[in-house]
Amino acid sequence: MQRFRIAALAALALAWGSSPSFAQELYRDQMSSGAGWGLNASSLDYIATFGYDYSADAIPEAPNSRVGDTATSGLKMQANLVDGAYSVFTVYPIGQSFSGDYMLRFDAWMNYDADERINGGSNGTTEFLGGGIGYDDSSADIGPGAQVLATGDGGSGSDWRAFAEGAFLDAAEMTGLSRNGTDLYYADFLPGVAPPAGQVAQTAFPAGTAGSPGFQWITFEIRSEGGVASVFIERPDTARLEIAEFNGDGLRPYTSDGNISLVYADFFSSISPAPAIMFGLIDNVVVSQINPVLAPPPAPPPAAPGSGSGSATVEEIPALGPLGPALVALLTALSGALGVRRKQRLHPD
Repeated sequence: MQRFRIAALAALALAWGSSPSFAQELYRDQMSSGAGWGLNASSLDYIATFGYDYSADAIPEAPNSRVGDTATSGLKMQANLVDGAYSVFTVYPIGQSFSGDYMLRFDAWMNYDADERINGGSNGTTEFLGGGIGYDDSSADIGPGAQVLATGDGGSGSDWRAFAEGAFLDAAEMTGLSRNGTDLYYADFLPGVAPPAGQVAQTAFPAGTAGSPGFQWITFEIRSEGGVASVFIERPDTARLEIAEFNGDGLRPYTSDGNISLVYADFFSSISPAPAIMFGLIDNVVVSQINPVLAPPPAPPPAAPGSGSGSATVEEIPALGPLGPALVALLTALSGALGVRRKQRLHPD
């Protein structure tokens, strides 16, 4: 029985040690309150509503909500409602700072005026939502660090935008070699989706443009690992698509140390005839450390003389990869608790 237990523990440790990465949660906010959040804006023509009940717009629960979270509650973001001018704003958690290898994840939804998109030449329907890492707590616009933005309606020639220290990455630097959401790289991953049935004024309109995340939840993930930034999107079925990876060659340096940012923007002057249905949502903001260093467990007390049976030994477990020392210590502690003696192999006479 003890041989079986040790073998099972070793198999578990091997699987853990050979995994390419795992993460330890550092920060999480379900966006149900604006307490603890700051905001920087390029103008006064914006609205940021924390704790917005998005079920009022017939929008389903975000994919990464947890048991105990406030249901269908998140941050609603709107820009360029009245002025007809460039408007961008950034929200950030006050007093937070992250460094090393870490990642930011958040659920995002983009709503737009489907009537205007189809029948009005997209005037006022193209807005951007995204976020990033390495934020300086002061920039309203695209600033330091690694950031990503996307349109909801596919109305721009550059629907997917990645930035390093505020510099706009060229199409050739994007993983799909394009920034246009209609490119098959994006369109094969994100289907066009019609407005929710509960948005009664919009139900007469067909599915939107494939390749852009309008009327559907996606999860953004921005990572910094070993000085290389990477950006992914994830569907609710957990399928993932890489949007960009940069600075592997050292040519796109970026600041990773700093805060996180969540951004909403309208870079154009036109305004939708129905601004109330032009908005973005963010829910379930999480920052996690990638491959955290684990402290080894304390050494176990010595086994009592004559305790245990069987021939399993911790020394005979194969190499465990980069986490080997901590895992061997863990197995040592467990083996001591089970009363398995550390001993050398017995040789026949």
